[in-house]
Amino acid sequence: MTTEEVRKIASLAKLRFADDELEDFAREFTRIVEEVGKITAVPMDDVEPLTSVNPIPNVTRPDVVGPTLSIEEALGNAPKRNEAFIKVPKVLG
Repeated sequence: MTTEEVRKIASLAKLRFADDELEDFAREFTRIVEEVGKITAVPMDDVEPLTSVNPIPNVTRPDVVGPTLSIEEALGNAPKRNEAFIKVPKVLG
């Protein structure tokens, strides 16, 4: 991996590296990519695809409509409310 590739990846990840760090990171990234690339050398021809690591099937119940709270019950303990909504402080711009 070249220092220019590291610079591009760092830019995409919003990271900043000093120029002297770029060469070290280029070597380290190259080593990481080489290690991950070793996975392709593992023979997988006789391996069945794995759909779950847990042998127990996912058990779900039917989705059945049941009793619900009224608006008054649902908002009864809300510190601030507006009609049928809980009022909260503004978070975004």
